[in-house]
Amino acid sequence: MLCKTMPERRVVRYGPKVEYGCVTGALSNPSRNPRPLPQGETLSAEDHRRLIGVLESVDRAADLPEFRERLVRALQSWFGFTGVAVLHGDTLADAIREGCGVQGGYTPEFLAEYAARWAGADPLRETWAAELISGRGVVGLAEIAPDAPFLSEFLRPNGINDKAAMVVDGGPAGVLFIGMAVVDAPRVPDRDLAVLHALRRHLAPLVVDQLDRDRDRRAALSNWQLTPREWEVADLAAQGLTNRQIAERLFIGVDTVKKHLTRALAATSCASRTQLALRFAAA
Repeated sequence: MLCKTMPERRVVRYGPKVEYGCVTGALSNPSRNPRPLPQGETLSAEDHRRLIGVLESVDRAADLPEFRERLVRALQSWFGFTGVAVLHGDTLADAIREGCGVQGGYTPEFLAEYAARWAGADPLRETWAAELISGRGVVGLAEIAPDAPFLSEFLRPNGINDKAAMVVDGGPAGVLFIGMAVVDAPRVPDRDLAVLHALRRHLAPLVVDQLDRDRDRRAALSNWQLTPREWEVADLAAQGLTNRQIAERLFIGVDTVKKHLTRALAATSCASRTQLALRFAAA
């Protein structure tokens, strides 16, 4: 049987000519050659992954209180920092002195001793220290106040060798202050300082957004006439925290919490914590 010859088919090519997997004609340099990672940097690739972990932990926070809580937990879990405080205010001095914010990892006894005897001796509460932190962004307490009795007579006997301090300036929205205890080194390690400098840069837009929204929220409820500290107490009470838990979070005594809460209930025309929670939820 004779085979019938089929007519030759014409193949039309579209796009660049392909020769053994090498693309020509479209790219000036088709080879994929990422540059090598820098050698000798303070932060390792693992540290950068941990930084991403912190950012991923806080970037979806619904409001400033949730953002603060998530940031404390993220710094503890991703970097192993033990005592962490996240404070905020209109200025750095306000944030540190008023202590509006949350903390984690400190014992009630330590906080009580701090409030009763050492708050006034804390160098970070001084104007000169606030100016220094604002200028540098990140500092170590032992670096700026190596001879402070607060360090030698209070922190170190309680197992804290140094403290790291970081500020994120949100401009008109306010500032966020982060303080961390150092227990496993005589002073803040260079690696931790590098971590905080990098974190500060990446946190800035998230912090500005949270501070802006929190300020707008308070402005909408300005008829309540609450002080920043009364806001803090009322907010935590509305979340279901007990007076003692609020005191531990805010570095104040239980009696002080009761006083602020009584004032907040009166200012918001609420008869109970449940009603206060409903008012905050509606806000």
